[in-house]
Amino acid sequence: MHRRVFRRICRCPSIDSAHAASAGARRCCREFHSSPYLFQTNNQATAGASEDGNAPSSAPRPLFKPRFGGGQWAVKTPAAKTPSGLTVAELASRNAIKAAAPQPEAQPEAQIQPKTETQKNVGGPTSSSKKKFNNRRLQVPSADWECPQCHFKCYGTRLVCPKCLTPNPNPIKRPDSKPKAFAIRRRPLSKDTVNEYMGVAKQSWLESNKAKLLETSKDESAKQKTNNLSKSDKLAQQQQQQQQPESKREKDKKREIDDFDKWQASLEELKKAQELEATQESQRSDKPKGYNKKQRYRGHDEDEYDPGERKRQKEKRKQKKSRQEEVAPQPSPLYLPEFISVGNLANVLGVRQTEFIDHLEEIGFEKVIHSHVLDAETAGLIAEEYNFEPIFETGEADLAAAPEPEDKSVLPQRPPVVTIMGHVDHGKTTLLDWLRKSSVAASEHGGITQHIGAFSVTMPSGKSITFLDTPGHAAFLDMRRRGADLTDIVVLVVAADDSVKPQTVEAIKHAKQANVPIIVAINKIDKDNVNTEKVKQDLARHSVDVEDYGGDVQAIPVSGKTGQGMLDLEEAIVTLSELLDHRADTQGNAEGWVVEATTKKAGRVATVLVKRGTMRPGDILVAGSTWTRVKTLRNEAGVVIEEATPGMPVEIDGWREQPEAGSEVLEATTEQRAKEIVEYRIDRSDIKKLGQDTAAINTSRLETLEQRRRSTEEETPETTAEPTGPKPINFIIKADVSGSVEAVVHSVTGIGNNEVLASILRSGVGAVSEFDIKHAATSEASIISFNIATDPMISRMAEAQGVKLMNHNIIYELIDDVKATMSEHLPPNVTYRVTGEAEISQQFEITIKGRNKMLIAGCKVRNGVISRAKKVRVLRDKEIIYDGSLTSLRNVKKDVTEMRKDTECGLSFQDWADFQAGDHVQSYEEVVEKRYLH
Repeated sequence: MHRRVFRRICRCPSIDSAHAASAGARRCCREFHSSPYLFQTNNQATAGASEDGNAPSSAPRPLFKPRFGGGQWAVKTPAAKTPSGLTVAELASRNAIKAAAPQPEAQPEAQIQPKTETQKNVGGPTSSSKKKFNNRRLQVPSADWECPQCHFKCYGTRLVCPKCLTPNPNPIKRPDSKPKAFAIRRRPLSKDTVNEYMGVAKQSWLESNKAKLLETSKDESAKQKTNNLSKSDKLAQQQQQQQQPESKREKDKKREIDDFDKWQASLEELKKAQELEATQESQRSDKPKGYNKKQRYRGHDEDEYDPGERKRQKEKRKQKKSRQEEVAPQPSPLYLPEFISVGNLANVLGVRQTEFIDHLEEIGFEKVIHSHVLDAETAGLIAEEYNFEPIFETGEADLAAAPEPEDKSVLPQRPPVVTIMGHVDHGKTTLLDWLRKSSVAASEHGGITQHIGAFSVTMPSGKSITFLDTPGHAAFLDMRRRGADLTDIVVLVVAADDSVKPQTVEAIKHAKQANVPIIVAINKIDKDNVNTEKVKQDLARHSVDVEDYGGDVQAIPVSGKTGQGMLDLEEAIVTLSELLDHRADTQGNAEGWVVEATTKKAGRVATVLVKRGTMRPGDILVAGSTWTRVKTLRNEAGVVIEEATPGMPVEIDGWREQPEAGSEVLEATTEQRAKEIVEYRIDRSDIKKLGQDTAAINTSRLETLEQRRRSTEEETPETTAEPTGPKPINFIIKADVSGSVEAVVHSVTGIGNNEVLASILRSGVGAVSEFDIKHAATSEASIISFNIATDPMISRMAEAQGVKLMNHNIIYELIDDVKATMSEHLPPNVTYRVTGEAEISQQFEITIKGRNKMLIAGCKVRNGVISRAKKVRVLRDKEIIYDGSLTSLRNVKKDVTEMRKDTECGLSFQDWADFQAGDHVQSYEEVVEKRYLH
């Protein structure tokens, strides 16, 4: 219905036929109902009607048209479509609309100029008019051809024969027109070449367009300015432009010429690059099948082959490779244990064991095997040669003392530590008795000091001084050395009637090594016939120059019994301590030294000399491989005190293990930290012992290998070698304090010779226990108990098990007993004493029971007595041919026990009858003499 209405409206004469909308609507309506076939027929009729005039069309309009194709499915729609069934008015309005619409002006063919060769290859500046190009690719014929030389059938794309390399007589001619630059080619360019071409073209294009863009931007800005100006300003500007000098115009022309030259140069470079690429492509296509790098220069002309260029390329490659090799890689970290075998180290470094052992022998190791043990330091040096960075144990888990402050003048003063040193029985303890108004010497066993005594004494001046009394016996060398290390001032006691002795010289040596000032106290001046000048002279021989001889050492005559000169000695000590100005920090963690350690009813007790800080109950202290939480602090009198400041000796109990004398005492923060420190130190001590055994292990392994080698060479069965060297005598040592244990161990280990030596199985502080008895019984050892009481039950147990128990309180008595015990194991001295001599004059046979015959030697006694109970020996030409005993001694037919000088007798020897007339017979006895160690 709507179609009919629309058609009637379009035919209405009242509507303007020239209106574009109505005309378009009518056209769409007509085209919608038209078919291609009717278009063709109606176009001809319409064309004829338009030429003749407005001729009406009498063709009937179809009432129904198919939607697709108009009933002709294969008919193409023509380019010009004219609706059919229109009236004359409708055709006139359609033509008027077409005539009114603007159409593009057709340019003459002469004005369309083809692009030049350069414009085809380079995307340069183009004109504003559109130019069309024929981008069709020409089909290249690929007919097969036959080689004129070898008559081999070749493919049409080949330029040369693959067998004889003969060129194609009729090569394929490429089209004259070159393809557009950077278009799709038969053989695409490489990526680097394309980038290079594009870079050159882009640069030249930007350079050429830069000026134009600037000019256009300037013109646009000038136009905007001129539009904004008034009429008077525009007139003035036009006049100014007309008056511009010609020089500016010339510059613009030159600039344009320069831009053109640059453009031309870039085009020439592109042409050269394209020609080079074309030659390379032709060479690639001409390469025969199976072409490799070795045949690179084969078949080419001599002019193309450049040996110098090839040599330079090789040198460049070598230099590049050498530079890469010169860059050394970073060393790899390597964690090393304290000890490692050669085989394990080679595996860790990734080296064969044989090569690694050869390398070790080259750098100086001798007789190295795969089981040879190396310490961490040596292994680290070897690992550095294989580009490894060794990492050792840093010891961060241990506890160390704080560093000393640089300025000690601000710290409070502390009492000085004075050590009394000298020879045994020179009056050291008596001197201290007078100072502290006590009687210690009377309580010492044997009148000699057995351990260090530490105590504080308040002088008449009011100042406090800490004294250390060291033993003077030779056995207490470690104690004296320790006392010299802990002290600030050394008082060297020398007896006026005995002068300088070996322990005196030793004390001087310790004081000088510790760099401690010395004050000489010449004691026992109360005796008669003393010579102090001789003492000073003897001291000068040992580099101790007193003030009377021009030195700086004070020598004060004193008497410990009468007190003569003691005030002068006190004054000298106080004056020297003031000059030295001893100071220590009372704040911070406590530090000190273990002077002595013993076992009491309260447990393990240690005498500690405070060095720095303040010790209080509740503090956690670590000493060597043990630790404690301080329960009580006691002074030398046994009185409980609240705190101990620097310079004070104090007794501390509650130690987990017995601390060693001379070990450093440090304060820890917590119990867990103290346990970690103790475990670390125990591990380090075990490693240290293992290190001491490493050399012995390596030596024994080498000896075993050498022994095997010798047995293999000699081809004899191995025999167990008897132990050589001195015989070890085992001892177990128990004492009251650790210092005494050290002294006894030092004394006992020094006893022996090349036949016997003392071997210490175990030593410790405390009384002898049942375990000690059992250990001594199984190891055939003797037990030494020094300065400590033994339980009677333990004594009976030792007697029952055959263990020798030596209880002593004086060190030299103990040493004599040890020497006697070791002397029992010495082989005795055996001497031979001849008691009689006889000469064999004849030999004869006798018949005994059972019709057995026995050869008898008839002898005459020349000297002494021949006894049947003693041993005899037969000599022939002064050589012993028999040594044994007699089976019978007879005079005629009577058995006798002995025959004296100038008598005759018959002798028969035990299991021997190879005697002759003229042999000498000696009767002798063995004299066994017991030996003693000295």
